Amino acid sequence: MYVNYGIPEDYEQLERFGISVKGCIVIARYGASWRGIKPKLAAEKGAVGCLIYSDPKEDGFYHGDPFPEGAWRPKDGVQRGSVMDMPLHPGDPLTPGIGATADAKRLDIKEARTLTKIPVLPISSADAQPLLASLSGKVAPESWRGALPITYKIGPGPSKVHLRIKSNWDIKPIHDVVVTIPGAVYPDEWIIRGNHHDAWVNGAQDPVSGVAAQMEELRAYSELLRRGWKPKRTIVYCLWDGEEQGLLGSTEWVEAHADELKQKAVLYINSDSNGRGYLGVSGSHTHEKFISGVARDIEDPETKLSVWKRSQLRGIAHARSPEERQELRSRSDFRIGALGSGSDYTAFIDHLGVASLDLGYGGEDGGGIYHSIYDDYYWYTHFSDTDFKYGPTLAQTAGTAVLRIADAELLPYDFVNFAETVRRYQDELKKLLVGMRDQIRERNRQLEEGVFAATTDPKQPLVAPKAEQIPPHLNFAPLDNAMDVLSRAAGQYSKAAKKFAQKSAAVPASEVEAVNQKLIRSDRLLTSSEGLPGRPWFKNLIYAPGFYTGYGVKTIPGVREAIEQKRWKEAEQEIVRVAAALSAHAALIESAASDLEKTVRK
Repeated sequence: MYVNYGIPEDYEQLERFGISVKGCIVIARYGASWRGIKPKLAAEKGAVGCLIYSDPKEDGFYHGDPFPEGAWRPKDGVQRGSVMDMPLHPGDPLTPGIGATADAKRLDIKEARTLTKIPVLPISSADAQPLLASLSGKVAPESWRGALPITYKIGPGPSKVHLRIKSNWDIKPIHDVVVTIPGAVYPDEWIIRGNHHDAWVNGAQDPVSGVAAQMEELRAYSELLRRGWKPKRTIVYCLWDGEEQGLLGSTEWVEAHADELKQKAVLYINSDSNGRGYLGVSGSHTHEKFISGVARDIEDPETKLSVWKRSQLRGIAHARSPEERQELRSRSDFRIGALGSGSDYTAFIDHLGVASLDLGYGGEDGGGIYHSIYDDYYWYTHFSDTDFKYGPTLAQTAGTAVLRIADAELLPYDFVNFAETVRRYQDELKKLLVGMRDQIRERNRQLEEGVFAATTDPKQPLVAPKAEQIPPHLNFAPLDNAMDVLSRAAGQYSKAAKKFAQKSAAVPASEVEAVNQKLIRSDRLLTSSEGLPGRPWFKNLIYAPGFYTGYGVKTIPGVREAIEQKRWKEAEQEIVRVAAALSAHAALIESAASDLEKTVRK
């Protein structure tokens, strides 16, 4: 059976057609979600196997010449990748929540929740084409059709597939490389910088382009150290192993050192792969103003504008509305995206509540070699950062950020942008609920008028869908109140920080350190020891990967996913829980602001 991208919306469409995948092997195309969601959902729907293929419409000849003439995936190209159920937890499947050290207590492999329940295999478009062509049944909806020269049908068909997977379950060591530059003033405050070093095959773009920038940053620090420089805070550089198999190296390191990191980690700065083009930033909105300031001081090697200005101009050119365009022109900081999962920041921000940023350049080097043998030196030097200009630019960006925060007297937190952004997330939740009500009312109206989906299988009886309950009223008052308190506290802290900037030379270091310790703790207060419903490893109540998106972020995830999955009692409970976390966060910010005001008045 062909299931398009194999995401929840696709299975809802199949149900409307009266089609079941129970007992079938499904074939899904890459795209629209993280690959691990496809076998996860297929198994939940009763399928016995899953094939995932790369359709040329996503990353092949539909976009340009295939490799080696062009940058795009050739017909025999296969995208490899982990399909572990990482929305439950990343890292070693046998040691959830604890570091996978030699003496760690491990689960039996049958108890591992994150391993796929059905066999799954990635294949190329060349191998997928005859399988798809053999399907009969209903012609796939237009939005399901790719770029292969066939009529896309859902199935089933006369052909049968024999899917046999051989897996090696040996336990192997992996190797993180960690470099520490001790802090001279605040040795127990750590700035952590990371990029993984493992690759599926050659890995020129993913991850060597990011590793090269890290190596250049370390070379620059070595020059500074020779000249007598010492950072005020400890700088920790990490090269992670096993990222491609499920964020193994970073997750296990974080779990093994969790107690120490909760006390000492100030900020984690991540990169992964790098290319040519525009600066992309996602992360904790408490550091949005800080990274915007860094971006204003880095020169774009092609245009000679600042990388901040170049990204702003691109945003203006691609704005989706006049209001968005006006905001881009007037806002002093660019809006950074929220982090879900997919790289080594996951354990820091989602599990421990360590403020994190993810950096990289791209947008002018599209291609189709991701996670394949074609990600090599030839591809990178012909179709990506061909003259190696943006590797140094990433090193300058991340290295400048590390140096500035390592040597800052007052840690560069800003809560005004954070409060504004979280309020936007809150508004999205309210709009989501209203939109669901309107959609369900319309479906129920169609049911009353006798509009039913017709089955394509004469052996399968037509089951008329039932009317759905209209979503109830949800009490957002606790969240509204918490947001008001947070906004006031953010404004108070912003004023205090501006006054401090004018008189910082006269403030004793011990008093500033006490304020900094509160700032570091503020991110931890956005987490809950119980974690998210059904997946306690994910503890951040503001940012998390979606349970059915994998990479894509769900902001205020406990409330949002409860609404999406129509668990109304849970949604009410999560509203209260998030409100309590934001209130505690606001109280700590207000306390830090008061302390800062006192130091300035002395």
